[in-house]
Amino acid sequence: MSPGYPAADTRKNRLVRVRVTKHLPQGLSVVLDDGQRGIIRTREIAWKDEDAVNWRTDFPVGWEGFAFSIPTKKGETREFSLRLAENDPWDDFFEEWDKSEIFEGMVTSVYEYGAFVEIEPGITGLLHKSQLPPKLQSSILDLFWYGDRALVVIREVDHELRQIGLSLAPAGKTSGEEMPTGRSQLIVPDEAGRGMGQILKMKIPRRHILVVEDEASQSKAVCGWLREMGQSVDAVDNAEDAIDFLARTLPDIALVDVGLPTMSGTDLTRFILQNHPQVQVVNATDWARANDISDTLDELQAMGGKLLYKPLLPEDLAACLLYEQDKRGIQPRRNEDKPFIPKNPAHDPGKAIHALLAACKKRLGIEQVFLFSLDPSYRRIHIVERAGDGMVNKNAIAQLIYSPVRDAAEDREAIVLNEIGEKERKRFQYLLEFLPSTVSCMGVPVPTQSAVKYALFATDRRPKQFSEERQLYMEGLALAVGAALDQSTLRERSTLMQRSALIGNLASGMIHEINNLIAPLQIGSDTLRRNLERLEKHADEAAYAKVRNEIAGMEQDIRQMAGTVNAFGNIAKNPQVEVVRVDEIINNTLLLLREMSKRTRVILTFNPPENLVLVRNRAVFLEQIVLNVALNAIQQIGEHRPEGGGRIRIDMEVVRDAQGNDTCRILISDNGPGIHATLWEKVFEMGFSTRRDGSGIGLFVSRSLMEEIGGRIYVANSHILHGTVFALEFPIQI
Repeated sequence: MSPGYPAADTRKNRLVRVRVTKHLPQGLSVVLDDGQRGIIRTREIAWKDEDAVNWRTDFPVGWEGFAFSIPTKKGETREFSLRLAENDPWDDFFEEWDKSEIFEGMVTSVYEYGAFVEIEPGITGLLHKSQLPPKLQSSILDLFWYGDRALVVIREVDHELRQIGLSLAPAGKTSGEEMPTGRSQLIVPDEAGRGMGQILKMKIPRRHILVVEDEASQSKAVCGWLREMGQSVDAVDNAEDAIDFLARTLPDIALVDVGLPTMSGTDLTRFILQNHPQVQVVNATDWARANDISDTLDELQAMGGKLLYKPLLPEDLAACLLYEQDKRGIQPRRNEDKPFIPKNPAHDPGKAIHALLAACKKRLGIEQVFLFSLDPSYRRIHIVERAGDGMVNKNAIAQLIYSPVRDAAEDREAIVLNEIGEKERKRFQYLLEFLPSTVSCMGVPVPTQSAVKYALFATDRRPKQFSEERQLYMEGLALAVGAALDQSTLRERSTLMQRSALIGNLASGMIHEINNLIAPLQIGSDTLRRNLERLEKHADEAAYAKVRNEIAGMEQDIRQMAGTVNAFGNIAKNPQVEVVRVDEIINNTLLLLREMSKRTRVILTFNPPENLVLVRNRAVFLEQIVLNVALNAIQQIGEHRPEGGGRIRIDMEVVRDAQGNDTCRILISDNGPGIHATLWEKVFEMGFSTRRDGSGIGLFVSRSLMEEIGGRIYVANSHILHGTVFALEFPIQI
C-alpha cells in the first residue's frame, strides 16, 4: 500500500459492534459494547435508496451487528455507518486519484465556515470559505444551497482523520481555455439536483411548523429547507416568543432547539406538551448535550416528544415529517377524493381548456360541451373548443348570434333547460339548427379579462336533470376555463412585449455598429474617387490593385451592414413556418449580440455540426429563444464577471429518441454564477429572475415559444460559480 494510506488494521479498528436501542425519525439510535451511544442516519444504512426503504423492519430494536465509526468533531454526535462497514470507497478512490482532476460534486450541507461537497458516493470534502474568490460579497450560506452542484478539486487529504479539503476548480481566464467539466458531468433534463430534488418528489403532507432556534444561520437554513419541502414555517429565537406565538396560533409541529437562552428548550417542550398536547414537539440538540441531559430527554420522549440530533440536514427533516406521517397513518387522498376540476396542464392553456371540457362531459354525463366566443366588433360566434362528437350543422354557426349563446356570452345570463319544450323552441331555434339533436342544455358565461366574450354550453340529445350541484360545477368549470383563456392571452402579450423589448435592446447595438461602418465607407468612397481621378491621368497596375482592394474592403463593410440589418429584420418579422438552416439561425443570433458581447467582454463561440441541419419550423421563434437564453447569459456574466473573462459557447447536435425520431439539440453553456439546483424549473416561471434588475419574462417566453413549436427547454446542468448549460430541443421535420 502506498505511503500515507491508512493501514488495513486502521480500518479494522474503526469497525465496532453496535446494538439498536431506538428508532429515531432520522435513523437508528445505537449503543456500543462499552456503553457509548451514537446514531446511524438513514443515508448511512445502505448504498442504494431502495435498499434502505424498510430500514425500521430490517433493523428492529435489539438488532446487533458491525458498523463503521465515522470521524466527527469533538462535541458532535457520535455517528456510525452500515454501508461503510460493507464497502469503504476510500479503499479504491485514492488508488486512482489524480490531483489535477476536477470533480462534479453535490452540496450536502452548508455552514458559516464552508460547504460540504460529496464528490463520490461516500466521499465528502469541505470547501472552506477561505477557498472562495475574495471578490464574492455573498455569505456562503446564500452562495451554496443543499443539492447544488459544484466543480471542485482536492486540495489536501488527511487519511488518518478521513478528511478532505476542497477548493473550487479553476474558472479559466483566457478565451482559449475550455470550460471546466467534472468527472460525472451529464445532460440531465428535468432534474433539480440529486439531493433536494429527490426530497421534493416525496409525498410529504403540508404542515404548519414553528422553528424555535436562537442561532440565526441554523434557523435560516432549517426554515429554508422546510419551505422548499412545501411546509408553512414560522420562526422565533427564544422560548418566551414561542409561548406568545402559541397563545395566538397553534402549529402542527414545534421544532425546538434544546440550548435556548433564558428559558431552556426542554422547559419549553414540557410546557407545550402539557398545555398544547395537539402540537407535536421535536427537540434538536447535539450529541454532547444530549448525553448531559439524557434523563430529561427520555422523560420528554415518554411524554410524546421526539428527538433529532444535530447537525440537521434536509433528509433528517424529511425523515422526521415522513415518520410522523407513517405513525399517524396520514395517507394521500384516493382518486375519488381529489377535486373534480382537473389541474391545468402546465404551460399549455390550449390543452388545459380541452381537458376541462372533457372532464365536464364525463362528470355531467352529457353528449357534447362547447366553448363559444363572441367577437363584439363583428358580432360573430365562433367555436373555440369542443368535447364530444355529436352531429353539428356548421352552416348554422353564423345564426348563433341570435341564440341563447349570445345571451350567456354577452348578457352574462345562465341558461338551464332540462328539456326544450314547444314554448322554448322559438328562442332556441338557431341553436337547434346548429345542434339538431339537442333536447337539453346548460350554458354559463365564462369570466375573462378579454374584450372577447365567452360562454360554456353543455348539450345532450336526452332530457337531463341539471341539479343545483351540476350548475355550480358548471360555473366553477367556467372560472377555470376563463383562467386558462387569460393565461393564453397573457402568454401572447408577454411574447409580443418581450420581443419588443428584445428588439429595443438590440437596436442600440445595431445602430452603433452601422454608425461605425458608415464613417469608413464615407472615407473610403472619397479616397476611391481621388484614386480613380489619378488613374484617368496615370494608369499603372499598382494603382489598379490599390483601387481593387479599396473596393473589396467597402464591399465587405456593406455586406456586414446588410447582414446586421437582415438579422435584425428577421427577429422583427411575423413568425411563419419555413424550412431553415439551424446553424444560420444561431449565426444570426451571434451577429445581433456581437456589439453587446463586446461591451460586456463576453466571448461568443459556436461549434456548428459537420452536417447541415434543416428543419421546417418558425425560424423567428427559434431565433427569439436562442437570443433570450444567450442575452440572459450575457447579462448574468456582466454582473458576475464585471472585469471580463466571460464566455458563452453554443453547441449543436442531432439526437435520436427511442422511437427513432430525430431531434435537434442546442446547448448554450456559460461560465456565469450558476443556478441553485432547486431553481432549475423556477427560472422559467413568469416574473421570476435571479438578477437584481431582471424582468422574469425572457425565459418564461422562451419556454412558451418552445412548447408552441413542439420542443422543450430546460436547465441541463449548472454549477455554482462555474456556469450553466441550457438545452433547447425541437423535432426535425421537413
